[in-house]
Amino acid sequence: MIKMVITDLDDTLLHSDKSISAYTISVLRQCQAKGIRVVFATARSTQASARFLTQFMPDVFVGYGGALVTSGSEALRKFDIPAAISHQLIRECLNTPEITSVLAINECVALTNNPKELEASDSSHYRYADFSEDYGCGYLKISVVASSPEAVERIASHYPMCDMLRYTGEDLYRFANRRALKWNAVQAIAAHYHADTDSFAAFGDDRNDVEMIENCGYGVAVANAIDEVKAAAKYMCGPNNDDGVAKWLEEHALQASSAQIN
Repeated sequence: MIKMVITDLDDTLLHSDKSISAYTISVLRQCQAKGIRVVFATARSTQASARFLTQFMPDVFVGYGGALVTSGSEALRKFDIPAAISHQLIRECLNTPEITSVLAINECVALTNNPKELEASDSSHYRYADFSEDYGCGYLKISVVASSPEAVERIASHYPMCDMLRYTGEDLYRFANRRALKWNAVQAIAAHYHADTDSFAAFGDDRNDVEMIENCGYGVAVANAIDEVKAAAKYMCGPNNDDGVAKWLEEHALQASSAQIN
């Protein structure tokens, strides 16, 4: 029986226009009413997820790719890049010509050195900073826009405590604490609720979803997922633009017992 639903947002639960349908919200609320906890697990920050959280409040929010796990106002787990390493990493990125933008964010502040980034709808919470001074804080995620994967990989090799991820189809790269993974967040949630991950249904589309989809009892890839995610999944659902997650949940979590899933 499914006791928890863990879903990525972009290109999984959200439509490509970055909206969440009324139908999907209804299904998620029905899951909660049935006692099934709902978790959003996203690379987005809390700030960039705010408009979705006003439409539907999950039981647990996993943000920044797994760096922060919160339930209401309670932080269940936090993995940041320490202040000294953050400052050094940002300075090296600023001194790399192939990198055109640096974005650094934690739960309190969001900074970027590229004014053009401030024009993006999902970056309205950022403010400009040239990073000329050390702000003395660690960050949950440091992202860069770069024209050269090799340049970013070279920088990543200098910071073994950080994991570097390139988002599929973009020149956007993310640095985070190596322990800041969605699967680690899922395990923290399981420990907090004394639950078995075999009863968790996890949905995703991209590389940072692979481990949780592979290890949860019901690992589900949306039809538009990359091949690596599909290979890790036990089940498939429809594409994000057809409310694939909600339709799968309606059939397998709301209408049917787990014994009927095949």
